Amino acid sequence: MSFKHTLKLKLREAYARVLFHTGLHRLVDRLMPRRLTILFGHCIEDDAVNGFLPRDMTMREETLRRTLGWFKARGYALTNVGGGLDALERGAGRSLIALSMDDGYKDNRTRLLPILDDLGASATVFLESRPLDEGRVNWTHKLHWIVRDGGERAFAEALVARLSNAEDAAKVRAAIEGDPSRLVYRVKRVLKYETDTAERDRAIDALFVEAGGDEAALCRALYMDWDDARALRDGGVELGGHTVNHVILSRLDAAGAREEIGRCRERCVAELGDGAGRTFAYPFGRRWDYDRGSMEAATAAGFSYAVNTHAGTNTKGADPLQLRRLPVDDTTRLHLLVAEACGGFDLLRRFGVDLSE
Repeated sequence: MSFKHTLKLKLREAYARVLFHTGLHRLVDRLMPRRLTILFGHCIEDDAVNGFLPRDMTMREETLRRTLGWFKARGYALTNVGGGLDALERGAGRSLIALSMDDGYKDNRTRLLPILDDLGASATVFLESRPLDEGRVNWTHKLHWIVRDGGERAFAEALVARLSNAEDAAKVRAAIEGDPSRLVYRVKRVLKYETDTAERDRAIDALFVEAGGDEAALCRALYMDWDDARALRDGGVELGGHTVNHVILSRLDAAGAREEIGRCRERCVAELGDGAGRTFAYPFGRRWDYDRGSMEAATAAGFSYAVNTHAGTNTKGADPLQLRRLPVDDTTRLHLLVAEACGGFDLLRRFGVDLSE
């Protein structure tokens, strides 16, 4: 890590702590324009079901209750993405927090919905349609299931042997070298961005089956079905789209992006009504994971709003197809969330200083 980046992190931490512990966040909140802060996560922790997923994809129930409860107690309105943007357009409210959850996991109904009911809150859940329609999961879940008991290196070595493309195999081999604690991260990144997707999926599918994996059973345990999604809708949760297969949209051509986004919206609207065709989340959500063609495909499909995973808040007039979100999990520090949500980092940007990311 460079000295410049290390210094930026230290300044970010110090600034957020000052705002949080002195109470200055309240003053900044009143001074800054109305804003919507969108939080995002994936799962409420349930080791029997989702314990094999990376820890940044799960959070304890008490973490979410504490985070949302803190904001509610201090006057922030707990809403969903579409409702928060509507409030901004009306000029209603000042501090708005919208929780969003990606992918459509079963615990969003069984564990998240009771939390929202207790807090009098809403949320937005972005759905992949393939698990609901076909009972199939994407390759990343199979990867993490295979290595769930610490078999990272064995998996990586077996994957190299399985890949028929020598160039792809060499890239994975190179990723194996280095810090063993980051092995899965490095291999996963290579598989996401640098290998042939069909070859990658074929190799991982074969290893998954060899390890005793049952894709339909895994999907039933991990993901909601359409009845679960309707229960969320009837409980006041906003539902939106997240593609059919959770693919990196920037790796697709225009027709592929339209198919992934448009067919997802069609299925969501058909099963859940028009309200499920309003908001969309780009899979993975970094600037390199979607592009102008992805945004055009989302608009053409009929979505009004789309969210990414870059830090920041959203004010009236923000680009509706590049709305920013902040991650929330068990490693999230509340003072950093508060500094963002009160407009503290937005204030610094006015002076040309960006400490948010």
